[in-house]
Amino acid sequence: MEFEDDLLNLLLKSPNSSRIKTIAEQLEIDHNFSLSKDINDLKGVWELRWSSSIIPFLKYSPFIDNLQILDPSNLNGLNLLKPRGIKSIIGTGILIRLSYINEKKIGVKFTHAGVIGPKFGRKNIKAMKEINKEQLGWLEITYLSKKIRICRGDKGTLFVLRKINSSTLFKNFKEFIKIY
Repeated sequence: MEFEDDLLNLLLKSPNSSRIKTIAEQLEIDHNFSLSKDINDLKGVWELRWSSSIIPFLKYSPFIDNLQILDPSNLNGLNLLKPRGIKSIIGTGILIRLSYINEKKIGVKFTHAGVIGPKFGRKNIKAMKEINKEQLGWLEITYLSKKIRICRGDKGTLFVLRKINSSTLFKNFKEFIKIY
């Protein structure tokens, strides 16, 4: 628990610290995540706080929420970049269809991408386009708790995410996903 608390503290106070990778790798060593027993802990809203990627949209920004909303029991997800502080599904999004590869890996298929605007009446204004060229990948969950998720992508990227308690965002996602 001490490593997890140290990591969470760094993610919140020093999201660009070089120590994040070292602590994340230490947490991965003895963790025994299993989809069959831990799947419900994946459900919810996750904020990307750190990644080993050099791609700008996979880096932490104090101005943008970089979220991944997962509903593993229904095999749905959404990667969402949105202005920080807004509690709605607004921004640039990529819809994800999930599949189970094994006890540690989740397959991801990106199905739609585009811009999601504010609600007008009961529906979001959106410009989501189906992705024609198949975009597949996977995430290996290497550490999971009620507060932190550490995973590695199919291209070797290490991701560290913090769980956000936002029933509003998750509810908005469940409504949004119904049309896809």
